[in-house]
Amino acid sequence: MRTSVKRAAAMAATTMALVTGTAISAPSASAAGHDVYSADAAPGGYIWPQGMAYFFSYGDKFELHDDVADGDGVALRIDFYSSTGYYRYDNRYFGGGAGERVTFNYDFAEGRKIRFSVCAQNGPSGGRYNCGDWTYATA
Repeated sequence: MRTSVKRAAAMAATTMALVTGTAISAPSASAAGHDVYSADAAPGGYIWPQGMAYFFSYGDKFELHDDVADGDGVALRIDFYSSTGYYRYDNRYFGGGAGERVTFNYDFAEGRKIRFSVCAQNGPSGGRYNCGDWTYATA
């Protein structure tokens, strides 16, 4: 129930941001003290994002969405924060096709600061492009 409510709130916030032309880089929803963060691969004034990622702090999971039928997939970049800065934690690729999504589960330490970004990517070993801004979150 909570996930569907948070997902609906996140989708509503995403739709509103797309309509108003603003990027989403802050928590897009919050329920019972657990935040949902989002990022997209649509910099530079693109009308519709090529892909989206949602991070659910409760459960430490990411949903990565491929939103455009362009033959390319989407990539998720995740960094974690240490006392000396951010360091690469993981890279994920998803080429499931337009309208498809995949979930990645993690087990971050409670309160761990992370950042993530979404890019379009030309195949599993191809180049990334149209990378969105970093979204900062706390697990």
